[in-house]
Amino acid sequence: MVINNPLKNVINPRKNNLRKRRSFFLILLLLLLLVSTAGCVTFNDPEASQEYNSDLVGVLDAQSVIGQSFISRRPHLNGITIWFTSPDDQDSPTSNNGQNSLNVKLFHLATDTSPIFTTSILLPTSGNNIPVTIQIPVQANLPGESFYLQFMKDSGSIQIHGRNEDAYPYGQIYYNGQPINADIAFRLSYDYDFASFVDDVERSLTSIWLVFPLMIVLWLPGWLLLELSGLRGRFDFGEQTSISVGISLGLTPIIMLWTTISKIKWTREAVLFFAGFLVALFFIRLIYKNIISKRNAPNLGIKYSSEDRSALQYSHNFNSFNSFALILIFLFSLTIRLVMIRDLATPAWVDSIHHALLTRLVLSLGAYPSSYLPYLDISPTAYHPGFHSIVAAFTWLSNLNIAQAMLILGQVLNAAAVFSVYLLAKTLTRSSTSGLFAAIITGFLAPMPAYYTSWGRYTELTGLLILPAAFALIQLLKNGKSTQRKYWIIFLGALASGGLFMVHYRVIVFLGCLIFTSLVIFLLFRKREPSHNPAWFLFLVFMVATVAVLLVSPWMFQTIESTVLPVINSTGTSSVPFFQDFSWAYLTAALGKQTLVIAGLGLVWGMIKRKHFAYLLLLWTFFLFIIANFDALRLPGGGMINNTSVEIMLFIPISILGGYFLDQLITHWRDLIPKFLVIPVYGIFIFFIGWVAFIGARQLVTIINPITILSRNADIPAIEWINENIPEKETIVINPFAWGYGLYAGNDGGYWISPLSGNLTLPPPVLYGLASDRSRIKELSQRIINLSTNPMALWEFLSSNQLNYLYIGAKGGVLSPEKLSASDLFTIRYHKDGVWIFSLKP
Repeated sequence: MVINNPLKNVINPRKNNLRKRRSFFLILLLLLLLVSTAGCVTFNDPEASQEYNSDLVGVLDAQSVIGQSFISRRPHLNGITIWFTSPDDQDSPTSNNGQNSLNVKLFHLATDTSPIFTTSILLPTSGNNIPVTIQIPVQANLPGESFYLQFMKDSGSIQIHGRNEDAYPYGQIYYNGQPINADIAFRLSYDYDFASFVDDVERSLTSIWLVFPLMIVLWLPGWLLLELSGLRGRFDFGEQTSISVGISLGLTPIIMLWTTISKIKWTREAVLFFAGFLVALFFIRLIYKNIISKRNAPNLGIKYSSEDRSALQYSHNFNSFNSFALILIFLFSLTIRLVMIRDLATPAWVDSIHHALLTRLVLSLGAYPSSYLPYLDISPTAYHPGFHSIVAAFTWLSNLNIAQAMLILGQVLNAAAVFSVYLLAKTLTRSSTSGLFAAIITGFLAPMPAYYTSWGRYTELTGLLILPAAFALIQLLKNGKSTQRKYWIIFLGALASGGLFMVHYRVIVFLGCLIFTSLVIFLLFRKREPSHNPAWFLFLVFMVATVAVLLVSPWMFQTIESTVLPVINSTGTSSVPFFQDFSWAYLTAALGKQTLVIAGLGLVWGMIKRKHFAYLLLLWTFFLFIIANFDALRLPGGGMINNTSVEIMLFIPISILGGYFLDQLITHWRDLIPKFLVIPVYGIFIFFIGWVAFIGARQLVTIINPITILSRNADIPAIEWINENIPEKETIVINPFAWGYGLYAGNDGGYWISPLSGNLTLPPPVLYGLASDRSRIKELSQRIINLSTNPMALWEFLSSNQLNYLYIGAKGGVLSPEKLSASDLFTIRYHKDGVWIFSLKP
């Protein structure tokens, strides 16, 4: 009997000693950064702001004084942003040296005579509706403390923007010392210091139990399958975690697909029972393995020298240090993501609305809905439902409301991207150090995926967590006929791939392109790997695809028929420019420019070294942009994938190439410096990387665009009131705005009425853009905007369309609560903390 020596591929202990120390430096630095990053970051406070700025509320010149009272909800007020217009045809000269200056004084009360702070800032001499931020020394104010901000000019004039009615409930505007019926548009900011961080940590400890439902949904099913397959031992901790997450995320949508077909409904009790079964199976497996390992403890006949034992010990320590470092990277990334949403009442922007609505339907039916009516008149297969089954499972386990469940789950998924990037980097470069640096780039430096939070792009994010797991499993099949447990590999690869299809249609195309590119590179470089059989590998990949199609066939065939083929058959004839929806800002925000440079260097160095993965990542990106520009090429299928969806997933190849370059930099430095300087140089290099990560983390933590925050905390009890007092069959009119793609969306927290109360809204979630009646909805929304300042005309329009209720959220919009409340055509049904609900009088 031949027993393979497990030390064959063990790294030499002397070389591994340097890696061990390198990892130690990284771990120590991350621990320090976890604490130090928590202080001195400026956050916007949407809850205490009045951001409506479409009206001109006053002209400020040398003969006038304008002020605004307000309350700072958060402690440590440190800034306020206002909007102004500087006329181009001013008769009076500007202040000294032709400069347009604004004098600002901060008081506690409008009646105070001694200001807390005085400053003068320079303004642009011309421009319309320009935001300007006034920096204020950090105030030692308590939460809820009142302030009064006063503006004056020595010469010239500017127009102050805001709202020409008193819609802000916690203050008002003053003109020459007299209160008037209006509000300045302003956005408050505050200093987030270490004490605030500690408060957040203390509050989060009350929710620490959420770790258990999160692990049950995101990790445990995949880990059990990986363990039962016997494949877990082939991967290190980071790879195991990513593959477990990928399999888990793919498994839930497929199970719900087949239970839906079988008419088996999910309930909270059933989900809790199944979760308990998985936990029991987990502990049984651990106990079983522990007993078996003790029984098999006797020597199997291999005699190790002292050097061999030392190598084994170093290998174990190296893996432990890498694992610990990756855990810290994840925890630090998660901390950033959770702090990022401290001022959000619900997930941001418009995508979150239809994600929450579809989750509500899954929760109410215990299955995938066969129709989205009455909310949306679209085919169920027009949109990928997999993510919503995952949110539903977490909601059942955690018993949170849909908005909070999605917000927390979304941020955990965002942080888990560091594991997925690590896995793909390790799979391609075969270097765990490259993987660690790639994880750092994803977690702290690149603007994506952190900015996904600002859009609510949870479905694509979830798909990008599954993609590396599916690809890594398929890559195991390259060993040809000698591959052990190939049936398990085929099944798990198909499970992840099929689940990915259910989660996001575009990302399954990304995976297909990656596999195709891998096959191309494999065939081009096969002479360098003679032990691999291309024909056998192609056959096994085909088997994975076949099993994946079988797993999701009921949904896939309907999707192809009702969604894919109509797009392919509707090839446009109009000229569309290449990269029409490409924006460099998505790649260059935060430390994006620096990551692009590092990735570019990694690509060039990888190509010089003739590394397969460098060509693979380059070709993969090229193929994806070709598909994204099918419209410009006038090819069938244009529009199914756009440049934006490709661009925002580029953090994956960027992080991998950047991680590889940093790994190579460390490796080759060792040969260029004296031995006695190796450890100090490593320490300096790691410290520099940590310092850059610190800078990047400070920018990522405030990366959410305040414009995308629709709801406020005051909207939540108002929607609960709707749930109890307004029949679910009633459609509620909310503040519309022109969102994009020729569609209208809700502008405030009223957009969350459908997901949280079940009532329809006008406008509905933006998925109506896929419906046949989208023209009618667009027309109705535009009419509401046009009639928003005329209560009589608005009443007639609403009455003729059987629309009996209006909702104006705390953020506000075009609908005027003052004019509606003053009219005898509307009844105030609810008014609290800036939220208004009106009904039409007969």
